[in-house]
Amino acid sequence: MVRWFLFFLSVAALSSCASTAGDSKSRAELHMTIGNSHFEKGNYPYALQELLKAEKLDPQNPLIQNNLGLIYYMRERYDLAEKHIRRAIQLEPKFSDAKNNLARILIDVKKYDESERLLQQALDDLTYAGGDRAWFNMGYLKFSQEQWGPAKNAFEQSLKLIRDSCLTNNYYGRTLFELKDYKAAALNLDKAVGFCQKQLFDEPHYYSALAWYRAGDPAKSKARFKEIISLYPDGKFREKARAMLQLLEKGVK
Repeated sequence: MVRWFLFFLSVAALSSCASTAGDSKSRAELHMTIGNSHFEKGNYPYALQELLKAEKLDPQNPLIQNNLGLIYYMRERYDLAEKHIRRAIQLEPKFSDAKNNLARILIDVKKYDESERLLQQALDDLTYAGGDRAWFNMGYLKFSQEQWGPAKNAFEQSLKLIRDSCLTNNYYGRTLFELKDYKAAALNLDKAVGFCQKQLFDEPHYYSALAWYRAGDPAKSKARFKEIISLYPDGKFREKARAMLQLLEKGVK
């Protein structure tokens, strides 16, 4: 699941004028650029190798610390991820991207209060261009705490900024499902299906099927379960979909 949240973390990039600070800094920036390229392609071991070289050359660079933290996050080393991104914020206290990234990590380790404070700081920064990510993370924070109303509001704010997000539409639909607004949940999860299918992310398909069943449309529910089996042979929800389809075909409620 972790890799899907890559889209709501932010790899820091260098400005084109940063290479004038000296040879070691220039070499560090080159390694960081190569590392970022590997990161975006999902080549995390190679990305880590390059970022560690960059850190050795320029240990006080907050962008390098931020990106190291993200690599460790994607490798599910949350302790090291938290350490490096905290260091990035210490080096650059107004680094809103790093605050947003750290907030996301803290949700996973259930440090909810600090996560919310960091997200609010990022959202209060009117110069921050990642508002859609910060609102998504706020929604995910509230979703993780089963605070469905605040989660719904936060996801709606994110969708105002980016309408075609796979994850935001998925979690917005799931939140509506938890609020028992099953028809609206089904419709929004169907939107998520369209955005997520090319990424082979089957979660919205599964919850769409459940939502259509709860909304009183077993035919659409069956169709969605069948799609999961045919479209996602290695999907997380394939076996659950098969079991649910068998129950529906037996007429079990």
